[in-house]
Order: sequence, then structure tokens, then C-alpha cells
Amino acid sequence: MLIRMTKTIQTRFALPAAIALALFAGSAIASPEDNTSQRAIVVAGAAAYDKAALTQAHAVAEATDADLKVVKRNAEQLGVVHMLAVRGYDTVVTVGVDRPSAIAPVAEKYPRVRFVAAKANGLGAAMSGA
Repeated sequence: MLIRMTKTIQTRFALPAAIALALFAGSAIASPEDNTSQRAIVVAGAAAYDKAALTQAHAVAEATDADLKVVKRNAEQLGVVHMLAVRGYDTVVTVGVDRPSAIAPVAEKYPRVRFVAAKANGLGAAMSGA
């Protein structure tokens, strides 16, 4: 009897908690941030593990007031690029991001977003031309 009551109580609290969590998480992802910078840098692939590339990306992001996203998992590249397009970024400069699987689908859906592929040592030039 005690076990049945415990499961009932867990079920009654679990469903509203799950709904609230889903709404909160969804609003955090979908809501636009107060981003005065409309440019972002995404570092992924091998560059996400390269100390020199990360140092360069941090320096350029700070100097240009761009947001920096470092993606360690290949499976997350599409999500990060899509999130930036949804949030209204004009230009996304990428280093090591897989174009066919992460950029092409987003570029097709958000043609107003400019995607620039760069090498880590060419980030400064890519950002100044962006």
C-alpha cells in the first residue's frame, strides 16, 4: 500500500514538474538575448580543442564585441548555428564547423544570416570583413 501511494504521489508531482521544466527550457532557448553585437564566432571540430585557436578566438571575440560559442561535440554544431540564426545574428564566423551538416540547412532556412568560414589564424580578417 505504501509503495502504491508513493508512486501516485511521484506521478502527480512529476508531470507538472516536467511540463514546467519544458516550458522554462524552451523559453530560455527561444527568447532573444539582449545582444548588442549581431556577430558571433563558432569554434568547433579540432579547433575546439586547439589552445592556440581558442586563444585567438577569445581575443578576436573580445576585440570585436562578438559572441563566442565553442562546440566540443560534432552533434551540437547544427543546434548552435541554428540558435544563433534564430536569435537574429547577422553574421556567424565559423572555424571548424561542418558546412554540409551544420551550416547549409540553417543558411537555407535563414538566408539573411551571413556565414563566413575562417581559419583560426584568419579570424581577425574574417571579422573585420564581416
